[in-house]
Amino acid sequence: MQTRPCRSWLRKTRAFCGKRRSRSDGTSLSSPLTPNTWSTQMTQYTPRAAIRFPPLLLLLLLSCLPANAKRRDIVVMKNGDRITGEVKKLEQGVLYIEPEYVSSAFGINWNEVATIQSAAGYQVVLKNGDHLAGIIEKVSADDSPDADFKIRSDDHEVSTPAASVVEIKSKEASFRDQLTGAIDLGYNFTSGNDQTQVSTSANAAYLSTKWSTGVSLTTSFSGQSGASKTNLWEGTTYGERFLNRNSSLIGLADFLHSSQQELNLRTTLGGGYSRYWVRTNRAQFQGIFGLVHTNETFESTLSHPTQQNVEALLGVKYQLFRFSRYSLTSQLLSFPGLSDTGRLRIGAKATFSVKLVNNFHTEFSFWDNFDSRPPISTAKRNELGLTNSLGWTF
Repeated sequence: MQTRPCRSWLRKTRAFCGKRRSRSDGTSLSSPLTPNTWSTQMTQYTPRAAIRFPPLLLLLLLSCLPANAKRRDIVVMKNGDRITGEVKKLEQGVLYIEPEYVSSAFGINWNEVATIQSAAGYQVVLKNGDHLAGIIEKVSADDSPDADFKIRSDDHEVSTPAASVVEIKSKEASFRDQLTGAIDLGYNFTSGNDQTQVSTSANAAYLSTKWSTGVSLTTSFSGQSGASKTNLWEGTTYGERFLNRNSSLIGLADFLHSSQQELNLRTTLGGGYSRYWVRTNRAQFQGIFGLVHTNETFESTLSHPTQQNVEALLGVKYQLFRFSRYSLTSQLLSFPGLSDTGRLRIGAKATFSVKLVNNFHTEFSFWDNFDSRPPISTAKRNELGLTNSLGWTF
């Protein structure tokens, strides 16, 4: 009773193995296989298998390779610690490095860094205003006892202490990685008088070894029950060509609309000279001198036609940094009238920023637009505001 199923299975297996199958090339395959027939069949099937499997194996091998291998820059701290990873940038007294096997960068106090060694190309800005591009290398105490590292390129080599370095940016990064900027949104509501205020701002800047450019946009809309709505927006773009020793030539274009000043559009075009009087990892103080041309159109176009003026440009900008969290930026631009003598316009802004988690921050801003002699007598001479916003930096 037990042997019949086994014998039946053996008979079916032998019949299947002995069954002949015809090929398109006239050959046949039969079982049991011999070494000769096995070799012949493998030869016949090899081209077909070679087309199908090697690309798949190659894809699997490539997938095992690291997708984005990080550079092995070396940062040596003053206490002797060594951090290996990819140096991203140095700004506002903070060095950002992304260590190996970590997906995000973290900040290090630049004053605690002894030296950097990297085979990658970087843009370096020194305290004296020099803009350098090259490879950062370690300097031995015998070669230059006062320097911590040197920036070397094909045509120059500069040794410098770490305290003289103000900014470091990757030269090998893409255009997108070279951009810096922020986006902010603020909203205020007061239930007592049904007052609502919405403010937005965005800015972006690009820096190279010889020039920089940037653009910014600010808007503010407010409304109150039983009162007319007010709105203001301003867009600014600038370009800067670096000279020697903290000096540069600048060009700017500014576009302003203000309902409180009954200003439909004020277009300001001009340029001038800029110089840093203070430039360290903790503070920067900059002076601006130039000449601009303004073109103003008003909401009451019939009674107040377009006005054009030539004005001088005198301004200062001050930035104060505190490691890892706080920064203060203030700017004052004055425009004394030359063709319209006796008229003075002033634009001022101050921003206190606090860094939060990741790339988020919160800002407290004060701004003021002053006109000593508005062309429209009913327009406000002074328009100012306070905003609190939440933003993201990139």
